[in-house]
Amino acid sequence: MLQVESIAKKFGKKEALHETSFTLDKGIVGLLGPNGAGKTTLLRILSTYYAPDRGSIRMNQLDWKKDTEKVRRIVGYLPQHIGGFPNLKAREYLEYMGVLRGLDTRQLSKEIPLILQEVNLEQHAEDLVKSFSGGMKQRLGIAQAILHHPALLLVDEPTAGLDPEERIRFRNLIKKLGQDRIVILSTHITEDVAMTCDQVLLMQGGTIQPYPSIEEVVSLAKGKVWELTTDVSTAEQIRTNPAALMTQHLQLDSSQVHLRYIAPDPLDSKATAASPTLEEGYMVWLNKR
Repeated sequence: MLQVESIAKKFGKKEALHETSFTLDKGIVGLLGPNGAGKTTLLRILSTYYAPDRGSIRMNQLDWKKDTEKVRRIVGYLPQHIGGFPNLKAREYLEYMGVLRGLDTRQLSKEIPLILQEVNLEQHAEDLVKSFSGGMKQRLGIAQAILHHPALLLVDEPTAGLDPEERIRFRNLIKKLGQDRIVILSTHITEDVAMTCDQVLLMQGGTIQPYPSIEEVVSLAKGKVWELTTDVSTAEQIRTNPAALMTQHLQLDSSQVHLRYIAPDPLDSKATAASPTLEEGYMVWLNKR
C-alpha cells in the first residue's frame, strides 16, 4: 500500500503541487489531467527525483525521506522521453541501466531475456535502439523500469505519439504489469485510463482528487449529457450557449447537425439524455460543471 500524506511542492513562488493525500493499493491508477496540471511533478516526487516541501510518503514500511536509497529499489520510472544511447543494442542498454541500479551482472544475464520476453522484444535483443519504432522504445523503457521488479511503477504519458496498434499493445502490457504491483499511469488521454485503470486521480492546477473507480468519475456527468439532431441555426444557438459544453458536433448534411453536449438542462425540447463516458465525467470535473 502506498500512503501519501499532505505532500506539497513549490518552485520559487509557484505552487506546482498543492497539499494532497491519497492511499493506493495494488492495481493500475490513472493520473489524469491536462498538460501543466502537475502530473510529472508528482511522479518525480514519487520517484525520489524531487523531495516534497512537506508531508510524507510511505510504502512497505519504507519512508521516502528516511529510506531514500531503499525506496529507489522498489520504484520503477518510465519518464515521458527515455534517454539516448541510440547506438547500443537493446540488451546492452538494459545491461547498462541494470549496472547503474547496482544489479549484479550475473543476475542481469538471467533477467534481461525474461524481461525482453515480457515486453515482447525478445526478437530484438541484438537490434540497435535507434532502429526501434516509438512503441518499441516505450516498451524498452518499461523493460528498464521493471528490471529490478519494483513494487511501484510510474509511467509518464507512455502512449503519446504512438499509432493505434502500438497504443493497444502498450495498454495490454500495462494491464499485465498491474496484476502484482501498483502502477501509476500519467496521461491526458481518457481512453487510456478507461481501457486500463482501476482507480483514478484527477489533477488540475496542482490539485488532486482521488476516485476509487472509473464509474465514480463517469457518474459526475450523470443526467448532464444530451444528444440532439437539429437544424444548423438551432445547433449554433446551443453551441454558443455558455451553459453547454460541446463533446460532439457532426454536420450530417447541409441542413442537419448532430450534437452531443454537457449541460444542466436539455436546452431543447427534442434533446434526449445520453449515457455519459469517462471523458464527459472528467470534463464535468475539469470545468466545474
